[in-house]
Amino acid sequence: MSREVKTIAFFALLFLTIFISGCVTQEDVSLGAGETQQPEVQEKTKLVYAVHWMDETQINGTYENGELKSKGLVHYLNEYEELHPEIEFEIMQITYSEYESKLRILHELDEVPDIYQVYSTWGVSHQNLGILDEPPQEIKDDVAQNYTSTAGVTINGDTWGIPTEINVFALLYNKALFKEAGVIDEQGEPKIPVTWNELIDAASKITKKDSEGNIIQYGFAFSKGMDWGVVDPFLCLLVSNGGKYLSDDNSQCLVNSSEGVEALEKILELFSKGGTDAYGDVISGFGEGKTAMILMPPWVEGMFRDALGDKFDTDVGVAPVPYLKKPGTLQYSWFMGVLSKSKHKKEAWEFLRWFTSEIQPKTGTTRYGDLLTDPIGAIPSRRSDIEGNKDKLNTPFKRVFVEELENSVPEPNIMQASQVKNILMGEIESAWAGEKTAKESLDSACAKINEILAKYYPQK
Repeated sequence: MSREVKTIAFFALLFLTIFISGCVTQEDVSLGAGETQQPEVQEKTKLVYAVHWMDETQINGTYENGELKSKGLVHYLNEYEELHPEIEFEIMQITYSEYESKLRILHELDEVPDIYQVYSTWGVSHQNLGILDEPPQEIKDDVAQNYTSTAGVTINGDTWGIPTEINVFALLYNKALFKEAGVIDEQGEPKIPVTWNELIDAASKITKKDSEGNIIQYGFAFSKGMDWGVVDPFLCLLVSNGGKYLSDDNSQCLVNSSEGVEALEKILELFSKGGTDAYGDVISGFGEGKTAMILMPPWVEGMFRDALGDKFDTDVGVAPVPYLKKPGTLQYSWFMGVLSKSKHKKEAWEFLRWFTSEIQPKTGTTRYGDLLTDPIGAIPSRRSDIEGNKDKLNTPFKRVFVEELENSVPEPNIMQASQVKNILMGEIESAWAGEKTAKESLDSACAKINEILAKYYPQK
């Protein structure tokens, strides 16, 4: 080999050595002494779940030594994260009073959560504004085949979410107050009203007033300013009298029918005979043992268990809503789904499929059905969840609510449902105050409501 070739070979080898040495040195510096190169950590997909409650506030009466006795929402989210390490959750709590408007605002700001849960009547406006993502076909098929009622998720003839809880109203009564007032049967047990006339009689006997005429113990209580505490009891009585809230095509308000006027007159008779007034508080009054009767859905059980303690099991009873002509009650529901501006629609729908439709082999129920039944205390709307949780639903408190599903009429799903209900609430309260007769208040309500309905449901 010539000197020139040897020289070239020498410098080539020297260059290669320096290059390799430099690479090794750079790697040693980045890893540190004794370290080995680690694989890159995959960035997790965060799913934001918007709720109007939290385990700590909604799930009452289920704590033992500071720990939940049953699984709360956070436990199921943790379970999913363990099964899917690439997913993490953030719970966004929005108060009930702000939930409807907050979703609209977040949609406009492009800051939406991924998963929502809404009161069914809010969903119509949300769908109309393009806020809701249309469910995959397999979700729609599952809802059609496996749920007791799809009225709440049906908007313009199509399915727009997954039904969650299904609620009806029943009569909650305090046995001790009945006995104290002597409203008892031949066996000395509380004489529970079956008809509205019987309720008026019982409430008038149980009500107590102070020296100035103010009620200090209510025979029956409403909650002024709360649509569920004013309108829903009226709608229960309307249903039991054979009346309707709206026409089948949602174009006309019908509460000012003869059935509706009679229903409101019967409520006003309760006022005139001293069984109630406009200043009661359904929640605190019943929870403090100062109210004998209220109309409420099933999820309040935990709340009243906490408030009444040991007296709950001995004092609280549940019965069907006292009726005018036939048994009847109002049904309302919630549903869940994915928002249209979610950046993780596929992952969100996959989670909801796991949460709401995957059947657990040991129980035959879904995880969400178990959450609703225990510890939240609501009635699940999936048939298998009702069947699989029979033991938890067949209790002295829950049994009546489940049985009354067959006598219930779903609240109509309409645009501007909250506005419509607030109008009706204001007019009913004016009748309570003696400012208008039952007919005058309901005629006024329908005139205002029909103006709104005409914009969205023109008569054919």
